[in-house]
Amino acid sequence: MRKFNLLSILALAITFLAVSCTKEGPEGPAGANGAQGPAGVNGATGATGATGPSGPAGATGPQGPAGATGPQGPTGTANVIYSTWTTITALEAAIPAADTTHPDYPGTIRRWIRPAPGVTQAILDQGVIISYWRVGGSTAGVVSLPYTYYSGAATAPAIIGQWGAVGKIIYFRAALNGASTSVGLNGGGELRYVIIPGGVAGGRGNNEKVAEINGQLYSESQLKAMSYAQICSLLKIAQ
Repeated sequence: MRKFNLLSILALAITFLAVSCTKEGPEGPAGANGAQGPAGVNGATGATGATGPSGPAGATGPQGPAGATGPQGPTGTANVIYSTWTTITALEAAIPAADTTHPDYPGTIRRWIRPAPGVTQAILDQGVIISYWRVGGSTAGVVSLPYTYYSGAATAPAIIGQWGAVGKIIYFRAALNGASTSVGLNGGGELRYVIIPGGVAGGRGNNEKVAEINGQLYSESQLKAMSYAQICSLLKIAQ
């Protein structure tokens, strides 16, 4: 009986010890963070994905309506024809001077011919031909034809004039006192012509020729009354 009690006490003691040994104590403080480890190696770049298909092109829109036609601009001066200066000596070398007659002047007159392909029948009918005379090569002394002057000691005036024919301009010198003249002109004197096409039918209440220049109408008498410098400026030609 006593032996059994000892065994019981021993077993109880062992149990107590086992329970005491398995009981957990309170949680300790957190430990310090450890040093960060080295970065890992980057992985390989993945393959590029395939490009998707392009979408279809959009349809072309309809063409817009044509704009209205603008008004016609004024007639320009693109068809104006003008010559270089040429001397009487050069004219005589090409076509010798000669005596002839003119219905407006009694007696004979001396004439010189200058070829001018721009003088057509249309120009004779509707256009304006203006010729200029100068001596000494200065533009300051340019005069338009017909030009009346006194030659040297002569008391009777003379005139330098022109008339047109298809393909040429005929220049002449006539005495205004009715006498015949075979007197020439200064060989160094120079002549130049300007041909202005007529752009308007009819005239200002008469049969005077009228040309349209830069949108404005000019009669033949108005054009011939202008100075040489004014004509060059109006028609934009070199002096």
